Amino acid sequence: MDRSVRAACLISLAAGLVFLFVRAPHPWGWNGFDHYHELALTLASGRPFPTLEVPWGYAYFLAGFYKVFGDRPWVPLLVQVALNATTPLLLFTVARQWTDRPTAALAALLTGACSFNTVYASTQSSDAVCTVLFLLALVTFMAALRCDQWPLFAITGVITGVAAQFRPNLILIPVVLGVYALWKGPVVRQAARAAVLIVCAAAVLMPWIIRNYGLTKTVLPTSVHGGAQLWYGTLQVGPYLNSRGYNPRSVFETPAFEYTSLDSVPIIVRGGVNTCAISERHGHLSLVYWTDADRMRRRLAPVSLEENGRFVFEIPPPRGDAVYYYYFDVSLPSSGGTIAVYRPTPGEAAPFVYFVSQDHLGDLDRHDDLLDIFDVVRLARRDAWGEPLPLEPALSRAGITSVRTAVAALLRTASDEGVAPESIQVAHDDRSIRIGIAGDSSVTIPRAWNQRITDLTMSGGHAEVLMHAHASLAAIGRRQPAISRSDALCGIVDEIAINDVFYREQPHAMRRYSALALDNIRREPIAFANAALYRVLRVFVVVGTSDIWTTQQFRGSRIIYSAATIVTFAFLALAVAGVIIAWRSDHPVGLPLLLILYVPATIAPLLTNMRYSVTVQPLMFVFVAVTLRTLARRRVRAA
Repeated sequence: MDRSVRAACLISLAAGLVFLFVRAPHPWGWNGFDHYHELALTLASGRPFPTLEVPWGYAYFLAGFYKVFGDRPWVPLLVQVALNATTPLLLFTVARQWTDRPTAALAALLTGACSFNTVYASTQSSDAVCTVLFLLALVTFMAALRCDQWPLFAITGVITGVAAQFRPNLILIPVVLGVYALWKGPVVRQAARAAVLIVCAAAVLMPWIIRNYGLTKTVLPTSVHGGAQLWYGTLQVGPYLNSRGYNPRSVFETPAFEYTSLDSVPIIVRGGVNTCAISERHGHLSLVYWTDADRMRRRLAPVSLEENGRFVFEIPPPRGDAVYYYYFDVSLPSSGGTIAVYRPTPGEAAPFVYFVSQDHLGDLDRHDDLLDIFDVVRLARRDAWGEPLPLEPALSRAGITSVRTAVAALLRTASDEGVAPESIQVAHDDRSIRIGIAGDSSVTIPRAWNQRITDLTMSGGHAEVLMHAHASLAAIGRRQPAISRSDALCGIVDEIAINDVFYREQPHAMRRYSALALDNIRREPIAFANAALYRVLRVFVVVGTSDIWTTQQFRGSRIIYSAATIVTFAFLALAVAGVIIAWRSDHPVGLPLLLILYVPATIAPLLTNMRYSVTVQPLMFVFVAVTLRTLARRRVRAA
């Protein structure tokens, strides 16, 4: 090993130890920013993996140390720093096959001294370990190509499969390497080697896929976070290029209805019933439900009912779009017989409504059971442009005769304060309707409306509340059933939540975010394309601001962000120059260039920052080294 490579490893190790035990250049501390500490403690205690938001790799890496050494974050971080110190050696091993030995040694030295991975090695982030796995996979892959041995292709597949469980955007790397292998050798022979690589990578992913499918009936090779990242990326367009938080369309993150898009798994209903009903009165709790396709009333017993009153029901899946109607029945024995306490109190006459649908943006209330934002829109369009209102009789029976009464009723349902109908103003012209609410909020309805909630423009707190509010038309104005206060309190059912467990909530959110993202792209395809092109650069260059909603703020952050922008832009320029020089010099640099370009190609449409490029940053140091060596040789010749 070259002395410069050994020095690079020692520099990386020394810097990592200083960052770990003395002072780090980041503000996150040992526990990091992605909640891996909590996940690892959960796993170390023997409990199952509690999320689909992140893949399993790094959490289990930490959990192994917590299991042995207890809650001592510095132990896995010390190992992480040591692993990161091997990156100069790994890079040197592969780089000398793409360029000359001195240039490879310089690339290793640059990696040891300047790699961002050393910064992330001192906090609980998956980047540093993932980079080691990524470079190790390249070492074995290059050896596999050189020696033409299928076991090395298999090992490469295993390593890349594991790496994808640290950083989900690497999931296609086995395919990229497999295609590159085909390009480098006889097609038939290399096709078998590429197949071994890809199959081994898939085998590593398969247990996670099977686990996720068993929970969700959805194929999830890594995590569900891609849907949210895509939506966030579609919000960062046009004037909101650097911050999605200011885009008014972010208001649509929360849906207008309670619903799920998962139609192949049971609907999980959780909540609590007063312990008086169960432990003191020895009552019975049940859930009664039916659907719009099957009106037969079915009564369920809880699958779980604890002594503190916490319960769980499981409603069978509909296997398609459906409207569920349900209420809770608490039967309380009394001297005069059995008293039934319902939640909601009208029981079957005005039950709760829950939707199962793949329509994430439309009006799910297809049977007009609820008063909701879509009804407000239709009332406004009737008054402004004379459009028909099929549900007018149902609204009239509930006392809803105008936009003002509808908005007031919904806000009263959603908030204790509400607003008076007199504070609601409605104005229109040939192109739009504007509903002003309490002088601080508004809803704008365009004439061209595609029955999507996202066609509206919502502004202000009251408008946001209105968008999410809904009320049972059957319950509005209905007299409450006669029941004693003591019985009502004893049988109260509260804190009702449907599908709030992670294996229902998170895959559904992924689908909803994806639908919102596609809707944004459809509305502004050019702006989205421009934003994606901007993020190609953004992946490699640090861009910071003083806005707390845009970037992490800390002492001296303005100066540090400015310096980081200059340094990373210069780094990118040197790398690009190195690509050109290497290409003209006929160096075999196609693979590192392909892998570097893979990062922006796969994540530029999403919400990104420079952190996403640190996995391939060592490869960029190879091209920087090419540029620096070329400049040095020219200077020597000029002298």
